Amino acid sequence: MPAAEIIAIGTEILLGQITDTNSRFMSAELAGLGIDCFFHTTVGDNRERIVDCIRMALSRSDLVLTTGGLGPTPDDLTMECIAEALGAPMVSDALVLAGIEEFFSSRHIAMPDSNKKQALRPEGSRVLPNSAGTAPGIIWEIDSERLEQAAIGSSRPRSIILTFPGVPHELVHMWHETAAPYLVKEFSGAAIFSVELKHIGIGESTLAQKYEELLSGRNPTVAPYAGRGECRLRVTAKAPSLDEARVMVQPVADRIRQESGHLCYGQDDDTLESVVARLLVRAGLTVALAESCTGGLVSKRLTDVPGSSRFIGLNLVTYSNQAKMDALGVDPEILDKHGAVSPECARAMAEGARSLAGSDIGIGITGIAGPDGGTDEKPVGLVYLALSAKDGSSQEELRLGARSSRTEIRYRTASAALNMLRLFLLDHY
Repeated sequence: MPAAEIIAIGTEILLGQITDTNSRFMSAELAGLGIDCFFHTTVGDNRERIVDCIRMALSRSDLVLTTGGLGPTPDDLTMECIAEALGAPMVSDALVLAGIEEFFSSRHIAMPDSNKKQALRPEGSRVLPNSAGTAPGIIWEIDSERLEQAAIGSSRPRSIILTFPGVPHELVHMWHETAAPYLVKEFSGAAIFSVELKHIGIGESTLAQKYEELLSGRNPTVAPYAGRGECRLRVTAKAPSLDEARVMVQPVADRIRQESGHLCYGQDDDTLESVVARLLVRAGLTVALAESCTGGLVSKRLTDVPGSSRFIGLNLVTYSNQAKMDALGVDPEILDKHGAVSPECARAMAEGARSLAGSDIGIGITGIAGPDGGTDEKPVGLVYLALSAKDGSSQEELRLGARSSRTEIRYRTASAALNMLRLFLLDHY
C-alpha cells in the first residue's frame, strides 16, 4: 500500500490568515483512491525549512504532494527548493512559457517579467498542466539512484512528487484533469469511480446511522462527509475498468437516493442553488426574494447560476423596518405587534416581494444574525423563512444557536431558504 504525504507551503497558513482547504481536499481524494496519507506538514516561505521538509518527505513516503509556492513572486520557492533538495538544475519550459504569455495576451494584459519564473522546473520532471491559471505544477518520478545521490535515505525503489498551486479551484481542476488519472494508473492498477450524494435536512451522524450497513462495505465503499449545513455520502468502487466500477456503484447509489428521498438533493457538482435553478426553469416559474438578515446571500447564490435571468427578475435587501414598509408594503401594525423577526413579518415580506416583482413565488427572510441584538425571547440565530405562491405557501423557523458565527448563520439560513424553495417545487411541480 503506497504511503503519501502532503506539504502545504505558505507563511499565511501558519499565521492563520487563510485556512488550508487544499490538504483536506487532497487527503479525501487520496482516501478515495485507496492511497494512505500518513503525514501533513505546513511550512512557511523559508527556503531552508522547505528544503528540509521535502527531503524528509521523500525519505519516508512513496508519494509527496505539495500545494502553494508556485507563483511569480520572490517568496514562491517551491520549484527551486525541490530542485535544491535533489541537486537538480532548473530549466525553462518553452511550451509552458508560451502558454503563460498567451494567458496574458488573451486578456490584453502585459505580462510582467516575473511570470517567466513560472515556466521553470527541475530538470528531469515533467509538467503537470494548469489550464485554470498561470502556475503549472510538476510530476517527478525520482528513482533510488537520484535519491541516493542527493543523500536522501529511503528504502523505496522510487518516490514521486506532484506540485500544485495554492489557489483551491486551480488545484481541484488540475487534480481531476491530470493528477487523479495519473495516480490511479500508477498506484491502484484499477479504475475507480465515485459518486457523491448530497443531503440536507439530516445530520451526519443520523445519516451514517441510517446507512450503517452500507458503511461497512468493502467494495463499493460508502463514506459520510459533513459540510456547512449539509452532508454527503460518497460511494466508491474499484474495478478493472471504469465501466465495471460505474456498474458496481449504480445500485448502491440508487438505493441511497430512493431511501433518502427528498433529503438527497443532488450529486457530485450539484449545489442547492443549481438544483433550484433547474426546477424553476423546468416549471417555467420565477422567484422574487426579500432578504433581511442574509443581506442578499440567497440572491447571490442563485444569480451565480448561469442563466439566472430566466427565473429571477427582482430581488430586494430590506434591512430596516422602514425599508420593509416602503419597498414591500409590510403593514406597520405587523412590525409593532410582532416585530421584524417574526413569522408574520417573513410572510408579509414574501407576499410583498411576489406582488412587487410580479413573480410566481416570493421568499421572505428575517432574523437575527448577531453577534449582537438578541434577547431571551428572540436570541441570536433565530430566523423566520416564508414562501408565498398562488398554489400555496410555507413557513419555517430556524434556531441556529447564539454560538454560531454571523457568517455561519447567514450561510445556513440561505441554504435553508433554498431548500424550502426546492421542496415546494418538488411537491407542487
